[in-house]
This record gives sequence, C-alpha cells and structure tokens, in this order.
Amino acid sequence: MRMCRVLLSVLLFSPIAGTISSTSSAFAEETPGSQLYTNARFEFSVRYPQDWRLGDPMPDGMGVTLYPPVESSQVALSGFMNVIEGKSQDGRQTLDEFTAAHRRIITELHAKRKRTVTWEKEQATTLAGFPAKQLSFTYQDDKKTTVLEMHIFSLGRNEGRGVRIKLPAASKGALLPAVKQFLALFQAGRDQNTVSPFTPATVTPPSPPSSPAR
Repeated sequence: MRMCRVLLSVLLFSPIAGTISSTSSAFAEETPGSQLYTNARFEFSVRYPQDWRLGDPMPDGMGVTLYPPVESSQVALSGFMNVIEGKSQDGRQTLDEFTAAHRRIITELHAKRKRTVTWEKEQATTLAGFPAKQLSFTYQDDKKTTVLEMHIFSLGRNEGRGVRIKLPAASKGALLPAVKQFLALFQAGRDQNTVSPFTPATVTPPSPPSSPAR
C-alpha cells in the first residue's frame, strides 16, 4: 500500500512517454540550458529545463518534485520497492496489479475529498526503455479548477520508477512540449530487477564456538 501511495502526491489520448531508449544519446551529451538531477537511492536521472525549480527531496530519498514555470503545475519523480505480494512468478506484484491498485487508491483518496475523478483509458507505454503504464484523469480541485494528472510508472521484480505530471487543464498546451522532452531524457538508473542496496542482506549466522583443546 505504501508503495502505491508514493506515486500519489495529464489528460492525454495517447501515451506521451513513447518508446524511449535507456541509452539515449541526447542524455549522454549535456543538453544546452538544462540541469541534471540524479537520485542517490534509486540512481535514476533526468535533465530538466533551467527554469524548472527543484523542490525538496521526498521522504527516505525516494524522489523529488520539480516545479515548471506554469502556475499550479508539478512533475514528481520517484523510485519505489516492489514488495507487495502478487501473481508474478516471483510472488510479487505485476505491472497490471500495481496499476489496478494505484487507480483504486487514487479514486478512494479523491472520494474522501468529495471529488469525482474522470478516467481516460489506461495506456501501455515505456519509461526509460522499461514497459510502463500511463493513467490519465481529471478532477476539480477546491477552487473549482479542472486539474489534469498523468501518472506513468514501470515495475520490475525488485523496484519501480514513477513520474507524476499535474497541472491545470487550461495550461496543457503550455507545458506538454517540455514534458515530452523531459520524459525522453529520463534514465531509470540500474536494472529494476537487481536487488536494491537498501534491501536487507541475508545475514549468515555465526559459527558455534569451537571446543577448547584438551
């Protein structure tokens, strides 16, 4: 449950992440007018425009929120552990199971605030070369402004990566071109099937003391 909530904190009719190579040459070379963010815990990286403000880190070093120069907009990046029991061959959640749980939690959270969420059809896409899902939806906030959100996430055997875009619907045209370029430069870091260094290692019990020599 906690894993899904990490991603909670744009309405599109087709995935904007697209099929993106995890070895993008555009990332290898410094993009003019951009800044680099690298997450120390999960090692994912992205280049973002200089006029986007870098916010405070998320708890436990899981990610960060970026603030584009569009009022009431944000782009949040996070890594998370796949520790929930599921139907995969490893006994953990599949991407489809994670997507269903994520959607249910979003709906429940907004329902508690008396908000109706309007969903678009979920989309299969990629994020940094990994298979991913995109959930897009709209709702009205407390100021009666129509808000658009798009959540894109991938899930490996041990870890996952997520990007959440949130902005007023009226500002979609002003932000989406920059978001497309931003997503094209997102790098997952290490393979999500590798064991995270934050996963407790198996401790070998000490050998029993030897008997004293007679």
